[in-house]
Amino acid sequence: RARPSWRSTDQPRAHPKAALAMSLRGEAAEGVSGYTKAVTPAAIIFDLDDTLANRAAGLAKYASMLAEDFSAHLHSCSLSDVHAALLATDDFGSIKQALALAKSSLWRTAPSEHVLFDHWTSRFGAAATPFPGAIELLQTMRRLRIKGGLITNGDSAMQRSKIAALGIEPLLDVIVISSEVGAQKPESSIFNFALGELGCTAAEAWFVGDHPDQDVRGAAMAGLRAFWVPTGSARDSNPPGTQLNSLEDLQGYLRPL
Repeated sequence: RARPSWRSTDQPRAHPKAALAMSLRGEAAEGVSGYTKAVTPAAIIFDLDDTLANRAAGLAKYASMLAEDFSAHLHSCSLSDVHAALLATDDFGSIKQALALAKSSLWRTAPSEHVLFDHWTSRFGAAATPFPGAIELLQTMRRLRIKGGLITNGDSAMQRSKIAALGIEPLLDVIVISSEVGAQKPESSIFNFALGELGCTAAEAWFVGDHPDQDVRGAAMAGLRAFWVPTGSARDSNPPGTQLNSLEDLQGYLRPL
C-alpha cells in the first residue's frame, strides 16, 4: 500500500536526541520485569474510543441529541428512557442498532432505521467526551516535549468528528485512522506507520489503549511498551501490558524534565 502523504501537523520530523534514547533504553533495562522507574519516552500513542474518549459519557450526551432532534416522534418519556433504549440497542452505530432502536417502545411515530442510522453517523461524533485527565495528560506531554500520537480503527469522518469534539488535534503530532491508511489494529503495520510519522522507534514509544487484543497485544507485538486501561467492553485477565486503573495513572510513569 502506498503511504499517504498527509500529516496532522506541519512540524518537521525530528529524531529523538541520542541522549534521550540512551536514557530510555538504560532505565527500561534496569526495570525489565515491572518498569518500576519513571522514564521519558520519545512518544506516547493513544487509542481513541474508551481510552481518550469516554464512550459511555458520549452515549449519554448523544441520548440528549436524539431526544431533542426527534422530540416530535417520541412518546412522552424521560431522557433516561431514551438513554436506556440506546444502551439496550447499542451495536456501535450499525444498521442493526438503528433497526432495533426504530422498533423500541420510545416512538409515537417511529423514524425508519435509515433515518436513525444517518442521524447516528452525522451526530454521534459530536457527542465525544474526554475521560477525566485526558486533556491534562496531553498537555503534560507537550510540556515534557513528548510527542503525541493517535491510532484509531474506524470510519474517517466519524473518528475525525470525535477528535474535533474533543479538541485534541492541536495536542497531537500524528493522527492515524485505519480507513485512511489501509491497515488497522492489531496489525503491526499501522503501529509502524505511526512510528515512522513520529520519527522514533518502537523501543522509544509507548501505546495506551483499552482493548486487550487490538491495542495491548497489537502494540506489544509491534515492539512498543503497552499500557492497558480496562475501560471498554472487552475484558481480559492477563494482557501483556502494564495495567492502569485510569488514564490519569500514566502521569506517574513519566519523569519530569
